[in-house]
Amino acid sequence: MINLLPPSIKESRKYGRRNISLFGYASSLLGTALLTAIIIIASLQFIGSEEPVLKQKLLDNETQLVIFENDIKSIETTVGRLETAQEIKNQSVKFSELIPKIGAVLPEGVILNALSLTGGATDPLELSVDLRDASLAPIMIRNLVESDLFEAADISSLSPKGIDTSEGSSTGQYTFTASVSASFTGTADALKKEKAAAAADAAKKKAADAEKAQQAQ
Repeated sequence: MINLLPPSIKESRKYGRRNISLFGYASSLLGTALLTAIIIIASLQFIGSEEPVLKQKLLDNETQLVIFENDIKSIETTVGRLETAQEIKNQSVKFSELIPKIGAVLPEGVILNALSLTGGATDPLELSVDLRDASLAPIMIRNLVESDLFEAADISSLSPKGIDTSEGSSTGQYTFTASVSASFTGTADALKKEKAAAAADAAKKKAADAEKAQQAQ
């Protein structure tokens, strides 16, 4: 088929088709831009509505974290106390086992009234005893030192009880009372270590104080 239209009309129709295509492209771009804007606005509105909830959740999580940290500290404190208690228990003197052993090495005529340990396991044990005669005191000391329990013993005081000593009096069997300080076997080295550690700490403190004084000048 032969196209007999004038060139001007052909040109107009060609640009008309192009304009339609460009209009379609522009419409598509505008639609895409509008859709993108709608999505962005909806997202912002969603985020804005969820922001207080998210902030509250964050605060709740921080609060819960603080509670967990406090619980952990409490547990650590409890564990530390249990370990300390166990250490004290391991180092403590069991009087129920100690009394029969001491009674076994006391000479006849000496009875144990009381014993006390005011410090740690390395401190001397204080014994309160009654004696039928003062001459039994050195024998008692020798028996304590020669036993496996103590490495040293000394009489702190020895005095008459001032009671009725007449024949037939049951209370007059033990006429003297004495206080004895006895050191457990192996405590000498422990005391030396404690003293050495205390001296080292004192030297460090003294050096630190001297350094501070020098810096202050």
